[in-house]
Amino acid sequence: MKNFSLKDETGKIYYGWYIVLTAAIICGLVYSGIVSVTGVFLLPVTASLKLPIGGYSFYMTIMSLTQIVTLLSISKFLTAKNIKKIMTIAALLGIISFIGFAMARSLIWFYIFAVPQGFCFGAFTMTPCQILVSNWFGEKARGKAMSFFLTGMSLITVVLMNALNYIVLNISWQAGYITLSACVLICLLIAFKTVSWSPAEKNMKRMGDLNEKELAEINSAEVKGVSFIEALKKPITWIAFISCTLAVIVSSSILQHGIPTMVMAGHNQTSATAIVSAMSVIMMFTGPIVGIVCDKKLSVAAVGTSIFFCIATIGLAFMNSGSVGIILFTAGYIFGVPAINIISPLLMSHMYGEKDLGKLIGYVNVFIGIGGAIGAAAVGMLVQSYGTYKMPWLYMAAILLVVAIIRGICTSSKRKFKADL
Repeated sequence: MKNFSLKDETGKIYYGWYIVLTAAIICGLVYSGIVSVTGVFLLPVTASLKLPIGGYSFYMTIMSLTQIVTLLSISKFLTAKNIKKIMTIAALLGIISFIGFAMARSLIWFYIFAVPQGFCFGAFTMTPCQILVSNWFGEKARGKAMSFFLTGMSLITVVLMNALNYIVLNISWQAGYITLSACVLICLLIAFKTVSWSPAEKNMKRMGDLNEKELAEINSAEVKGVSFIEALKKPITWIAFISCTLAVIVSSSILQHGIPTMVMAGHNQTSATAIVSAMSVIMMFTGPIVGIVCDKKLSVAAVGTSIFFCIATIGLAFMNSGSVGIILFTAGYIFGVPAINIISPLLMSHMYGEKDLGKLIGYVNVFIGIGGAIGAAAVGMLVQSYGTYKMPWLYMAAILLVVAIIRGICTSSKRKFKADL
């Protein structure tokens, strides 16, 4: 427990915990403001401006593609010298994007300002925040720090979602976007004050570092696994990547269309938002449960989360069937979402070991980004075509059955990397 103390060797609160808090605030307000709360705006914006749901949802595709390009472009520039500059530029672009949304009079406004928002999403939120937290905590404390970061982010997201719902319904959707621009500004000021690349900048010892004996043991151990190039030559690798895209097509669709689906089925937007918020809190507890199952039997967790996610989409498809739809959606979602953030990276370590795991997970994240660029717009277009959410969600359920099959194959004992071979 010594490695998880809030205090450093001088008896003061370790500065890394301020980094964790900063990361939680930035991702809770800005990351979630860009992707997690979009469902609050969809119906009010499209009704007010008389926009097609599919056309409005397409801005998420533009934003996601911009984010992918941004990450590929700036990754090598995220250094101690540049981190504050990059985050400052990204935050300013994020402020501009939300103000642009608030001023929107047609679809083209959302499409234009989705570009600076995508840059903000890639260069100000999750990626730099994860890097900073990792820099400030060694191996013995990094997991704990990351868990605090993500838990704090989740709690802030719940508050933000309900606050925005109140503002959008009682003032205007334009006021909601202005609120998000103010959130980015607040985060920029906090980041400018607190962000520091590593303990070395402040002449501090990093919390959680291994001692010399532990480092020697790790350095002397041979890292076993299949090389990155060899893994890419196997068709099953690309099929696994595709499963990540397919799963995120569904999850990104739910983020934008989950609340509107409940509203169109007869629930008021405030209660729908409260349901989604409650699920976010519950997932802080269900996520670790899925993690335990992963450690015991990865194949069960990989297939099970996909099936649960499938149940969630079926619940959305039959949301107008009373409480049955809500029960299926909530129960399926809280155990299904880990298919994205827990199972996806574990596929690679299961099949290929540790040798080039970082590179393989990098590809996983690219395919996850592709899914984010497709999902919301695809469901929006299907809703325009069918006039209802029922068939689009049934299509999403079918996609998740394909994901379950792929992941069952990928996590089978036959596919498991064996270090002694």
